[in-house]
Amino acid sequence: MTLEEAMKYRGETVRSLAKATETAPSCVKRWVQPGGLERLSAVRLQQIARALDGGVLVTEDGCEVELYGGKAR
Repeated sequence: MTLEEAMKYRGETVRSLAKATETAPSCVKRWVQPGGLERLSAVRLQQIARALDGGVLVTEDGCEVELYGGKAR
C-alpha cells in the first residue's frame, strides 16, 4: 500500500507523522506524493515504518508500506 493509504488506515495525519518522525509537515507532504519515498535514506524509512508499526518494502517499482496487526495500535 502507499504511504497515504497506510496513514489513513492507522489514523495518522501529516502533522502526527511529522511529529513521530521528528520532521516538518512539509516533508511528510512530499513523502505522500508518488515516488516520494524513493529518495529517502534507510534511517528515515525505518522511522516511518516504526511510526506506522509496519515496514517499508523497496522494490524496483518503488516503495510500498506494509502494516502489522489491525487498525488499533
